[in-house]
Amino acid sequence: MNEEHQGFSFAEAAVWLLGLVLTIQIGWLAYSMGQGIAGRPFADGRGAAAGATMAAVDSSAPQPANGPQLFAGNCAGCHGAKAEGGVGPNLKTAAGWTLAEFTEATLHGKTPDGRTLAPIMPHFADTGFSGEAATDQQLEAIHTYLGTLQ
Repeated sequence: MNEEHQGFSFAEAAVWLLGLVLTIQIGWLAYSMGQGIAGRPFADGRGAAAGATMAAVDSSAPQPANGPQLFAGNCAGCHGAKAEGGVGPNLKTAAGWTLAEFTEATLHGKTPDGRTLAPIMPHFADTGFSGEAATDQQLEAIHTYLGTLQ
């Protein structure tokens, strides 16, 4: 009687398990790197700089806007880590806009030449940055940061 073996062999199961473990490790590494780029603390308390510890912050004191952190958390997912483009376009042109032009495009989706940005582009006047209303200081910080990427 010739029976066919149904299911995975030990070697196939081992390869599958190894692939699963590697996928989880790569995902965790990518997540951790993204948190570091955004300046958010890692689960073990490290900040963006290796060995940095979480310091007590007076939440009542206004914090200065951090352009690279704001860009990483709100823009880089579509426009790339260095604004080189991805799902969204390269932002070299936007870096040359005045702050007022950049603000209009970011908040309301209108470019200086009158174009309406693609529907996928959030209107940050409605969504805000990280769940809070966008401020002039945040917009200026992101605009300034874009200018450093040229």
